[in-house]
Amino acid sequence: MGSLPSGLTARRGLQCALVRRASLALLAAVVALSGAPLASCGQHDATAPGPAADASSDATPAPVLRTDPNAVHVIGTTFRDTQGRQLLFRGYNAKTAPLFDVTFTDGRVPQQTFPDLTEAQAARVEQLGFNVLRIALNWSSLEPQPLQYSAAWMQSLDGVLAMAHRHAFYVILDMHQDAYSKEIGLDGQPLWAIVPPPTQLMQGPFDGSSTTSGQVLNAGFSFFDDALATDGRDLQGAYVAAVQQMVQHVLGDPAVLGYEAYNEPVVLHQDLLDAFHQTFAAGVHAIDADAPVLFEPVSTRNETDDAVIPSTPWSSGPGAYAVHIYTGVFSMSGAWSAQNEDPSILAPSMAHAELERAGWGTPMFVTEYGCDQTQPQGPVWISDELDLQDQYLVSSTLWQLAETGTWGLYDGNGDERPATVRIVSRTFPRAVAGDLLGIARPAPGDMIVTYRPTARTIGLPHEVSLSTAYVTAPAITCDGQPVAFTQLTGRATFVCPVSDTSNHVFEVRGTPAP
Repeated sequence: MGSLPSGLTARRGLQCALVRRASLALLAAVVALSGAPLASCGQHDATAPGPAADASSDATPAPVLRTDPNAVHVIGTTFRDTQGRQLLFRGYNAKTAPLFDVTFTDGRVPQQTFPDLTEAQAARVEQLGFNVLRIALNWSSLEPQPLQYSAAWMQSLDGVLAMAHRHAFYVILDMHQDAYSKEIGLDGQPLWAIVPPPTQLMQGPFDGSSTTSGQVLNAGFSFFDDALATDGRDLQGAYVAAVQQMVQHVLGDPAVLGYEAYNEPVVLHQDLLDAFHQTFAAGVHAIDADAPVLFEPVSTRNETDDAVIPSTPWSSGPGAYAVHIYTGVFSMSGAWSAQNEDPSILAPSMAHAELERAGWGTPMFVTEYGCDQTQPQGPVWISDELDLQDQYLVSSTLWQLAETGTWGLYDGNGDERPATVRIVSRTFPRAVAGDLLGIARPAPGDMIVTYRPTARTIGLPHEVSLSTAYVTAPAITCDGQPVAFTQLTGRATFVCPVSDTSNHVFEVRGTPAP
């Protein structure tokens, strides 16, 4: 098993367009209805899930702190490893069966199809310098029947984590849903957790018609109202109990960056969403004591480019504000286009996200952004968004790695999109031995990083992505002086000879790849 990094959809174009176009109708519908023992890293045993998987056990294991040198922590408004280095993440979203659940057992046609994450793709993640994948998970496949937690699901998760160790990336375990459930919408929750019970079950091919149905909206509202599931348990309690099975299973694995609570929540009242996030975080931290919990705003931010700025900060343990940025794609009626590739159009959404993040007092992680990569402006849009992420020093995962639509790094034939590869593989600081203060890119192939060492991190190595798909013949300097570096697959490590805690600079320069 390789070491972790030292700084460690189907038809998405159609799917996203249909889902997002429905959001204005969703907004109207919302308004109308508002009156109405530890496993060793990568070596988990799914057949022996431990105390948390025993529903009849009264034993409550003590929460476990993350102590591995590469484990991810939230310290103030930054991500850091246990050594104290500040971490920045760049990568992609990825789906793989059976973690992402789309099939039916009764003969219905699936709503969507997608290519699984392969070993070759995981290797390419490493080669391109990425250090994170956001893995979409569905409650419906983790717990298809009440209190029946799937061993096959856990084994599939083990396989993804083994890839992460072999190819030097972290994973975000994202509890994903779109239109609540594959049974009535697109993906997410199991049939037994749909309240009220559905009057019509859906099947493919997906056409978007179900995303704002009464069934979908009422099921989502019931979840955030914490109604009783068909087995008598409250929905949120059952959901968190299922997540705890996963947390206990992967406990102690430093490849797990953190846990995302709920993808694109549709909820009538902010206080209900806040209460759910507190419940989720408490459930995670009861096991993985200092794990980052990623929490999202209401999903309509995708169309409005802003969300609530909280009056009080996040207070539920280590947390990170997770936003989705689709400016000019699902917002502003597509104002950012081939005819108007003005990066200033994209800036206000990120600027407001920074205000939202500051209100929460946590780091920010852009867990989704992206657009149609078959259009000439597609890679340009991504490049401009990456510039904004550099400006605000935020981490991100693109939507998505591989799919049968038009958004992925790979096309429907499994071939890479060269223009996209050149944009997304650009160099970034994966781990900085101190406080990351700024990223500048004076020329293609070049990157200047300003940082401030801390007493704890002086002498520790920096790590930068360094993909041959982006730059060749690289050289690295610290405060203007050349330094030796260790070249690894898709990345490099080096130590700057500093002995104080004032501001310093390191530079990575090279020839842009052809």
